[in-house]
Amino acid sequence: MRVALLEAATDILETEGPDALSVRRIAAAAGVAPMGVYNHFESKFGIVDALFIQGFARLSEAMDAAAQVRDPYEALRESGRRYRALALAHPMVYQIMFLRPVPGFEPSALAVESAAAAFDKLVAAVQRAMAAGVIVDGPPFETARLIWASIHGWMALELMGIGDPTDQDTGFDRVCSTMLDGLNPEAAQRGQARRSPTRSL
Repeated sequence: MRVALLEAATDILETEGPDALSVRRIAAAAGVAPMGVYNHFESKFGIVDALFIQGFARLSEAMDAAAQVRDPYEALRESGRRYRALALAHPMVYQIMFLRPVPGFEPSALAVESAAAAFDKLVAAVQRAMAAGVIVDGPPFETARLIWASIHGWMALELMGIGDPTDQDTGFDRVCSTMLDGLNPEAAQRGQARRSPTRSL
């Protein structure tokens, strides 16, 4: 029954938006009495929390798949592509995960742990790329946040239909290239040279 309830909630969320989520609607869509929802999730927020956790479980699986790419640089690019594919496949669940569209919802401790576990896999991908010398060495956590912020920013704009929607695939690839090329060690050295003050002889 839990699986059926989550599937019903996902369908309502993706087709009608977060305002349509209610215990009665979810129960009716799953073909159970409202008490069946309370037995498994306690409240509507319990269902939203489960969707949050499910979303990050999918993201963790996507990061695991990207980690199988042998080239560390390309593995980072693949991480971005899979992140975007997940957001496009489940746009409203993505908003549950990152944009908090349900008023009053706060992720549980377990949900926060699931999000952190997914992010840790991006940190591991960054560490791998640093060890291979394909991106500049530095604090892996901070670099992972920079990468995530860039990709998330693009996805927020794309999902909201902001900007030029004519060729989102090419635009996303350009964002990834610009970001990762900027983390190239040689590019970082050039940037450091430009920032260093000129000393008079």
